[in-house]
Amino acid sequence: MSRKDKISLAPFIHTEKNAPYIYLTLIAAMVPCAIYGAFYYGLRAIILILFCMLSFTLSDLLFTRIAGRGVKGEYFDLSSAASGIMLALLLPPDTSLVTALTGVLFGSIVTKQIFGGPGSNLVNPAAAGRLFVSLVMPSAATGYAEGGGEGWFILRTLIFGAKGGEFHDYTNCSLPELLTGNFPGTIGGACATCILLGGFFLVMRGSIRMYAPIAYLVTLTVFYPLSNVLEKGRGFGYEGYIAFMLASGVVFVAVYMLGDLTTMPSRFSAGFFAGMVCALLTLVLKVFVRPDVALLAPVLSVNFMSFVLDFLMKTLTRKNLRSREVDVR
Repeated sequence: MSRKDKISLAPFIHTEKNAPYIYLTLIAAMVPCAIYGAFYYGLRAIILILFCMLSFTLSDLLFTRIAGRGVKGEYFDLSSAASGIMLALLLPPDTSLVTALTGVLFGSIVTKQIFGGPGSNLVNPAAAGRLFVSLVMPSAATGYAEGGGEGWFILRTLIFGAKGGEFHDYTNCSLPELLTGNFPGTIGGACATCILLGGFFLVMRGSIRMYAPIAYLVTLTVFYPLSNVLEKGRGFGYEGYIAFMLASGVVFVAVYMLGDLTTMPSRFSAGFFAGMVCALLTLVLKVFVRPDVALLAPVLSVNFMSFVLDFLMKTLTRKNLRSREVDVR
């Protein structure tokens, strides 16, 4: 392996594929969601996606140079563009550029640059930026709006934002609406069909680990009735299950965040456990906090746990299994 190839591999990515390839396939996998957002919400969605992508890239490049890393371009691995697009897809369409920039700067500077730049981040930068906006600027991150029609040309919300409103009640949507994302939601996180297309592409290209996503979705399915018990007025059962699985954003999290090769455990047992923990936290939190917080806070929690889980599983299996991580004489 050449010196250049070694530099291109991110410190926490345990795979033969290099970082540019991984992030390029991730960007390609998000294209269906971006097209959906552009078609349904119009110019405002297109501008938000491009703005987040460019500002995230510029922020990373600027602070990489300030820190004296990658002055010859070794660190430009498309992770910035991927994080920017993902952050935009998690935003409501009537989000102002100021709000979007706040999420971008937090994800870029605090999540990535402080920990050593691209590939060294402990948590998903897009999830961290979106969660920061939800917690610090809650009313600025509720610009959920209907798509289509005259809404295609609405641009004033990019400057002034939108009046904060309630989250859309997707439990009343029909199955076709749930599958196509035909209801007020985030720019790219509502259309389950587009997300699944992107996930299928990642699987075909080998740029996703399926341990955590599968464990996450299975655990949500098994324990969903318990969350109904915690909510007022609901009994033990699967009422609202299909709507929750298709429209709440859990599919987006499973495909684009829990299968991440950088911030999720690399071992099967550790990844499976992380997926279960993330699902259980989501089911509990959704009863007490806003839907976007309940969706993203568990992701960051298991991201922080990833290194510890991998280390523990490695320690437990070292006595019985041989691997390339153990010296074999």
